[in-house]
This record gives sequence, C-alpha cells and structure tokens, in this order.
Amino acid sequence: MDAAELLDVALAAARGGADVLAAGARGELQIASKGEQGNLVTNVDVAAEHAVRGVIDARRPADEITGEELPPAGRHTAQVRWSIDPLDGTTNFTRGIPYYATCVGAVDADGRWLAGAVVAPALGKTYFAHRGGGAWLADSGGVRRLTGPDGDRGARLLGMGYSYSADVRREQFTLTAQHMRDYTDARIFGSAALAICAVAEGAIDGFVETDLAEHDWAAAAVIAEEAGLRVSRPDPGSSAVAVELR
Repeated sequence: MDAAELLDVALAAARGGADVLAAGARGELQIASKGEQGNLVTNVDVAAEHAVRGVIDARRPADEITGEELPPAGRHTAQVRWSIDPLDGTTNFTRGIPYYATCVGAVDADGRWLAGAVVAPALGKTYFAHRGGGAWLADSGGVRRLTGPDGDRGARLLGMGYSYSADVRREQFTLTAQHMRDYTDARIFGSAALAICAVAEGAIDGFVETDLAEHDWAAAAVIAEEAGLRVSRPDPGSSAVAVELR
C-alpha cells in the first residue's frame, strides 16, 4: 500500500471540500438539526462531502468511502476505506468562528491508518501526514514539520470538548478534574480535528474527548502520531480519544 499516494488523494479531496466551505461561508446558509439538540448540519456540510467524494471516486474508484453526512459507498471488501468529515466544527462555521475544517483519512483493511489531511480554510492551514512520512503543516509561513509540544513553557494546556447529549456531558464533567491533573488550563476549539492538530503543532499540550465519531478524529490522529505523539483511539465500545506526549 502506497501511503504517500493515499496522502496525495487525501490532500486533493480535503482541499476540494475546503473550497466548498470557503465559498459557503460567503453564501446563503441552510441550517438544520440532527440527533441531539445543538448537533447541526448545513447545506455546506453536504456539498463539501459530495466534493470530497468526487475527488476520491475519480482517483480511487475501487475504494470504500464513509462520511458524516452521506451513506457509505463502495465495496466493504476494499483494501482502503476513506473516512470523511466534510465540515468539522459546523457550529463554529455557522457563527463565523474560524475553527472549522475538512478532514479526510485513509485506513487499510487491517485497520492501519495510513494517511490524513485536515484543511482549515479560514485559518489558512493545511495539516497532513502519511504513515512513516512525518507530520506537516502548510500555511502562510511555508511548510514545516510538526513535532508536538516543545517542553515546559510555564503552562500546560489541555484541549477538550463536550457532547451534545446532556447525560454524556454530566459524565464528562465528572472526569474533567481527573483529566486536568497534569495541566494548568484548558482550551475548547469546537473542532476535535483541529484540537488534535494543535497538539501536533505544539500549540497545546494534550487533547482528550469522549463521545466522538470516527470521522472526527480519523485524519487528525494520523497527523498526531506522525508528529511523535501517543494517540489512544477508541477501543470497541468506547468513544474516548486522547493525544499526548509519548
């Protein structure tokens, strides 16, 4: 399996989705709720996922595709499956908060995550990685390798997030003090993918969140691992994701 080739596809697909987000931010927004109260979906989410899938279908028509907004497509026996979050941070997007992104990850039939791209158009940042190739950030300053938090800077920041479900939030609140034992403060980005990438970039020192779906972390977790971080993906029956220094 050529992970570098998969990354090329992931980048093209994520950029295609991010272009839809950038255009949608200037257009008319149609907002609806799905599932728990506060869990929003817009016409831009759906349009971005169509754009992402179009790139993948054109480049790798034999692969399986799963995403947040549209039904699965392709063969369940495919050697590669793509996991898409067309608009991670939908609520931020609807409020004009720039922390949102299109995320595209690739996993093989053995469950190995091989490539990930996270494109945040309002921030002008593209995070990307493939297995064994390091983690990278492209922005207005150029392209640089990511290696995670840079030692002790006098404060340790933990990225967190909370569920749309009131019952799950109550459980999360009881765990917050435990999560914060080794940290001095916390940040909530409103996008799990961008919070994970922020650890890879060294902007924060760790991330933990429960009640996440695969598409929320699929692409960003590859980036964090390739930045040298320890990533705990959910076990069967769990939805907890944690990213921290090794």
